[in-house]
Amino acid sequence: MEDFYYIDKVLKGEVQTFRHLVNRYKNMAYSIAYGMVKNQPDAEEIVQNAFVKAFKNLASFKKEAKFSSWLYRIVVNQSLNHIKRHKKYRSSGDVDAIQAAQLITLNKASADLERMDKKELIQKVLQVLKAKESLVLQLHYLDEMSIKEIEESTGFSTSNIKVLLHRARKNFYIYWNRFYNKESFLL
Repeated sequence: MEDFYYIDKVLKGEVQTFRHLVNRYKNMAYSIAYGMVKNQPDAEEIVQNAFVKAFKNLASFKKEAKFSSWLYRIVVNQSLNHIKRHKKYRSSGDVDAIQAAQLITLNKASADLERMDKKELIQKVLQVLKAKESLVLQLHYLDEMSIKEIEESTGFSTSNIKVLLHRARKNFYIYWNRFYNKESFLL
């Protein structure tokens, strides 16, 4: 949703807000490009060109997809075009190695996107949970604190923490399914 906010602002003429999208996605874009071309200057050029292309074509972006997925597809295509342009300088063994590397990189990029999507989804769910439920889940699972450590940090009793964790897990699962299945509901 945050991406759509910046996209709308850019499309309304506030082009400087595009830098928020660049800052958010430049590292992953560079990872994808570098993984495919194995060359820092070329990867940097590809990422720059991909962001320019994304900026120029932002009006054609359909908000049914995630901006990150759309951008990473542009990076992959820019990388593939770069490899094709420079293919005549490579031996056939290099081309086979590059094609294998591309498959690995695409699989890694897909897994990274899925992980990012899940992280965003986890954050969304944590935001809609009650504050105490969200807190104990974060401390227990994300910060890997024991119940005793949570008790020391929060001042909640052990029994209260166990009850909160039970409720939080149950509510987390309910909201996770709603968000994951894109059900609309009132908060």
